[in-house]
Amino acid sequence: MTSTSSFPIPSAVLNLLRRSASHLLACGLWLSFSSSASLAQQPEAQSDQDLAAVTKLVQEVVDKLDEHALHPQPKPVIYQKAWLGLLLEMGRSELAAEHDFTVMSSAQSLKTFISAINELAKAPGQRRSLRELAESALQRYCRQHDPYTRYTRSEEYHQINLLNKGKGSQVGMSIHEKDGSYFCYPMPQSPAEVAGIKAGDRLISVDGRAIDGRPLLYIASLIKGGAPGSKVALRVEHRFGRAESITVTRETLEMPSVTVEKKITGFVLRVRRFDDDLLEVTRKALASLKPSSTLTIDLRGCAGGKVSVAVGFAELFLNSGEEVVRLRMRDASDEIFKATKAPEFKAAAIILLQDEGTASAAEMVIAALINTKAQRATSQGSKTFGKGVVLTSLELKGGGSLLVTSSEMIAPQGRGWDGIGLLPSLENNGKIFPEAGLP
Repeated sequence: MTSTSSFPIPSAVLNLLRRSASHLLACGLWLSFSSSASLAQQPEAQSDQDLAAVTKLVQEVVDKLDEHALHPQPKPVIYQKAWLGLLLEMGRSELAAEHDFTVMSSAQSLKTFISAINELAKAPGQRRSLRELAESALQRYCRQHDPYTRYTRSEEYHQINLLNKGKGSQVGMSIHEKDGSYFCYPMPQSPAEVAGIKAGDRLISVDGRAIDGRPLLYIASLIKGGAPGSKVALRVEHRFGRAESITVTRETLEMPSVTVEKKITGFVLRVRRFDDDLLEVTRKALASLKPSSTLTIDLRGCAGGKVSVAVGFAELFLNSGEEVVRLRMRDASDEIFKATKAPEFKAAAIILLQDEGTASAAEMVIAALINTKAQRATSQGSKTFGKGVVLTSLELKGGGSLLVTSSEMIAPQGRGWDGIGLLPSLENNGKIFPEAGLP
């Protein structure tokens, strides 16, 4: 049995130890409470910063919609629809009756909207942040506002800028959005067409990423966002219903806005897009066009471009004073564009080729040339896409971007074509607009 000897500790030493321990304990407790208080305050401060930033972002988007939209809605109505859209997306429709923003002032509806979304963000199990929920609500509103108004989230917009930075590659394909789906329209002899993409194929995914609900700019950036020579896998659904995965090789494409082919009977202009260089190239190409020649203007797959360039292009063939298009805006008289001089070029006949990928400014040119008395123009092919509006693109201080329908294009025939498209005149006794009430 082992015994342990113990030595008595002087009382002075014991008192010193007790005082030191008490002091250390007090310091430890103070440090502990101080750290806890600091940690407790940090999320609250961060939350306040987030709240202020998100409020500013939402207010900026709603203000821009109010300023630029062709068909604006009261701000409380915007908050109401954005809120209901978000709840539907989250499967929380039971909360719909908790708030009626439409009976509030604009300032109160904004404050209540942010507060309501903040409560959703703090709910147990919620993984999306306040900003993500608010941006989803804005996207939901824009998608139901009209077919073209779109909000791109700040994170997506940042990714778009990174994907577009210095790649210089293309696949030679335009993409149109319609009824929530995206459709492909490859250019002739482009990498996309050579790989097997057909006009009107519905795009399902890009490199395995589903594209539902993604902005068009983001999808386009994913497709061309690789180095020349790299490959991109596109899953598409063909018109006959069969889905297929097609690999397309990106190329460094010199994509002029227009190409010209001279034939025995005349010229063929293939317009890819109405960009700044188009008028100069067209003038040079058609310098030798004779009045006895035929001019074919191929607008198949042309998604549009700059309205000002398209107006200038149409003027090349119109009589002075003939109307090209009028832009119908809210709270203002129509802005009317007319030819200002005699036609620069005359042909024995002008043939306009169109398809479902012909849209926007390209449709405007067709309507103007079919209407003119200066030329004998006919259009042939299939009904056009039916996009007769002008969009305004806005980069936001909050980090995202907004695409807003700001005006409607009205043809010289006095009608718009948005949502209905233009018929080929050759197959419809010279008419390009369907009878009233018919699709």
